[in-house]
Amino acid sequence: MKFKASKLLCAILGLTMIISSIGCSGGNSGNNVEPQGDTQTPQVSETDTPQEEVELTFWHIWGAETDASYGAVKKVIADFQKEYPHIKIKEDTTENEAYKTKIKASAAANELPDIFSSWGGGFSKPFIDSGRVLAIDDYLDDATKSRMVNGALTNVTYDGKVYGLTFGLSCGALFCNKELFEEHNLEIPETYDELVEVVKAFKAKGVTPMTVSGKDIWTIAMYFDAMALKSAGGDKVTSTLLKQGSFKDPEFLNAAEKFAELVELGAFPEGAAGLSKDESDIPFLEGKIPMLFNGSWTAGTVYRDDSKIKDKVTVVGFPVFADGKGGKNDFTGGAVDCIMVNANTKHKEAATLFQQYFCENMARETYLAGAYLPAWKVEVDESNINPVTVELAKLTSEATGFTLWWDTLLEGEDTQIYLNSLQELFLGSITPEEFIDKLQSMYE
Repeated sequence: MKFKASKLLCAILGLTMIISSIGCSGGNSGNNVEPQGDTQTPQVSETDTPQEEVELTFWHIWGAETDASYGAVKKVIADFQKEYPHIKIKEDTTENEAYKTKIKASAAANELPDIFSSWGGGFSKPFIDSGRVLAIDDYLDDATKSRMVNGALTNVTYDGKVYGLTFGLSCGALFCNKELFEEHNLEIPETYDELVEVVKAFKAKGVTPMTVSGKDIWTIAMYFDAMALKSAGGDKVTSTLLKQGSFKDPEFLNAAEKFAELVELGAFPEGAAGLSKDESDIPFLEGKIPMLFNGSWTAGTVYRDDSKIKDKVTVVGFPVFADGKGGKNDFTGGAVDCIMVNANTKHKEAATLFQQYFCENMARETYLAGAYLPAWKVEVDESNINPVTVELAKLTSEATGFTLWWDTLLEGEDTQIYLNSLQELFLGSITPEEFIDKLQSMYE
């Protein structure tokens, strides 16, 4: 059956986009203009489109064939090249963590490519403040904005100006192998206390309950961010990360203690500290580990052609805390993955043309691939979307809010303070109290 993703996504983003941004609003609510066909082309006039041969360098993170977005990126770029043969896109891809270091260094040295993938919120704010990113308001007409869902520009708007385009909504979710739960007569946990009992039960049967990468620290942060949200609630998390509160509030220590408890119980694999994300995912994808908390893009990985766990996975939000302020329908994530343009590119019209084309069509293709929920009003055939992604869409349609991931909302050195301290907590080299002290040092 064919349906408009906008009907569902407007519910997701339009009503629930209480995203932890950086105190700015996008003001782009859209006018419910219907998309024209499957492939959308930005409304750029012939006089605005350069016809001379142009080469644009595009840096992004989706270069691994195992990435759920890999095929979508390849298709969208190939389609663009066919439609605009005079604009050549030269790709340069780097793995997620290395990319973050690379893009920060390139921005500091004023050596950014023409176009690059980034993240909104605090991650890109230093690039904006230093004048490295092009404000695209002059290239973004009302017709284009009307094809975006409400909130799509919130996290890429700074001081009233738009500096990037998002294409998808991501959220943190707990992916559970139903077959393993049924095999061991266990119920998928809805509360933290139930999660603890499930962890103990799986451990007693020789099954590692959950997986995570100790090397790619952002995967550890996916867990802790969700736990902090369930403990403190979205408003307190956001205000504290924006230095309008205190990490000394008991809710943050509560989250740290519960996280340390999971580690102490052996919830994660032995040797996880030395595993990359791809390595840590393998036993989950082979059906040996029952739980993985990660981004919604995991749905695409679960449904790869070579997947061994198709039709075995269901998805829920992180279990709620009995003593917490965050609810069942509070989620980490939001519309934050984005494409930005170098303020110094020699080909601004061509770069913004590609930016708009890429984001709108990427919204459709990554939705079909199960990598993202779309931040644009795209038309798709539901039968072509994997069931876990459909389940995620329904799950988040009832969301009361989305709180940006900490390593995205935090700025500059504060991000590294958080990640390094969290890795120490994961390794057991500091106590929860010492972890909170390190977080509080961001205020000094």
